[in-house]
Amino acid sequence: MNLSVQFHTDKLPVAYRLCIVSIIKQCLRTGDEQAYLRYYDGNRPKPFVFSVYLDQFRYDGDEILLKGFTLNLSSSDYDFIIPFLNGLQQTHRFQYKDYQFTRGLIRYGREQTVQSSSIVVRTRSPLLVEDANGKPLAPSDPTFSEEFHTIASRMSESLRGKPLSEKVRIDPITYRKVVIKERNQLYEQAYEEGKAQTPYLYFTAYHGTFVLHGHPADLKWLLDNGGGLRNGQGFGHLELEREVIAGDEAKIAY
Repeated sequence: MNLSVQFHTDKLPVAYRLCIVSIIKQCLRTGDEQAYLRYYDGNRPKPFVFSVYLDQFRYDGDEILLKGFTLNLSSSDYDFIIPFLNGLQQTHRFQYKDYQFTRGLIRYGREQTVQSSSIVVRTRSPLLVEDANGKPLAPSDPTFSEEFHTIASRMSESLRGKPLSEKVRIDPITYRKVVIKERNQLYEQAYEEGKAQTPYLYFTAYHGTFVLHGHPADLKWLLDNGGGLRNGQGFGHLELEREVIAGDEAKIAY
């Protein structure tokens, strides 16, 4: 299931992704306390992915001034999405630190179906892929596709309890680098105590258009739950552009 939710506000922190996570957590907890504890009492992977559209925004120091934002969220896990949606429908006002938000319309998106073993996707939120040592990888790196598959396979085992049906490959068409500022409570504390040198964590990720190859069921699962790392923190939200039919792949400009 995928949905879009409007929120009315005039400002957000620059590191706004954890602010969005707090909204998701509040909705889930309101909808079902046990579901909240199941997904957030520990470091288990989260069965959803999200992206945020900022309306008429500009940066002002450590804040973003804007006319509101839209949260786009997708998940194939109904044990998560149903209590989240129940809590969302019950809650109209949210607060994160000094920031306040009023919920607007909830819209339900069209289901993304996949029948082909190759699809063209675009990123709705940047794609983050790192190697085993935590080094961010660019789509041009020869190990990018292999690490993408490793991450997807690990997530499939954790969230679905089964491996991918076959190996997943990702090929870039066009892409650009984005550096994301973020921070959390532990990092803020470390910075205040002089244990961190900068006020923000930085993540090197990539927006772009890619071709995904694999079993159709696995590709659909990646569309529903995200690709790469930190899907539950606003990375790796993918949208289907089109399916690649047999004999058409040679026409794609890599």
